[in-house]
Amino acid sequence: MARSERRLAESTSVAEPLRRLGYDSDTDWAWDNYKASVLALVEHCREAGRTGADGLVRALEIGGGRTPLLTADEARAAGVAYTVNDISDRELALAPAEFAKARFDVAGDIGSAEAGGYDLVFSKMVLEHVRDARQAWRNTAMLLAPGGFALAFHPALYSPVFVLNRMLPESLSAPLLRFFMPYRHDEDSPKFPAYYDLCRAKASLVEPALKDAGFSEVLCAPFWGCVYFRKLPGLRELSAAFCALAEARDWRLVADYAYTIAKK
Repeated sequence: MARSERRLAESTSVAEPLRRLGYDSDTDWAWDNYKASVLALVEHCREAGRTGADGLVRALEIGGGRTPLLTADEARAAGVAYTVNDISDRELALAPAEFAKARFDVAGDIGSAEAGGYDLVFSKMVLEHVRDARQAWRNTAMLLAPGGFALAFHPALYSPVFVLNRMLPESLSAPLLRFFMPYRHDEDSPKFPAYYDLCRAKASLVEPALKDAGFSEVLCAPFWGCVYFRKLPGLRELSAAFCALAEARDWRLVADYAYTIAKK
């Protein structure tokens, strides 16, 4: 689609993996192709000579915990030296034994022991829970080797549903989330407070902060489509019509999700 290509044309090297996958700005594409996008970035790193001495691409998943994106077999097949991060010792203890573990808060003081240790740092539905996204991006840039890539898949403001989530107290938003998504419960899929700091789908709104953090190129690939109303007749059709109009008019301020991809 011409509109999708125009959105990717805002960057050069960081857009190429999405272009190869046939990027589409529908939310379903974002969810269905997230793993493929990470693997495409792994291959992009390899093509750019971004590997360790062992020939493996060194990848760090932020917030992977007990359920990292790749299995051990998938990481091995892709030539990835995989490290799983979380802020919880318990979550990391449940992660696959084959992976390295790194316990730290990406927006905290992580020291410099692993500076330049990774070719790719990625996360899914983590950035919105970070109070200080600027510090998180600074830490991410520090963790990356020169020429490395970062990918964050996150919800975006000012999507109406996420504006509502930001405004409501947790005592109201948590029950609403469980109503729309019954699988979200405190045992293994809890709801965490969301701040949406730097969670935008428009590069001009995040690029200054990311370039200040140490990145040379930034792409925000927007996605439209709200998953929360699909079981509610009437509201489902209204939401779909609004999202279709927003996508056609390229209203990125009301996009629902984004891939923010940055090159150090």
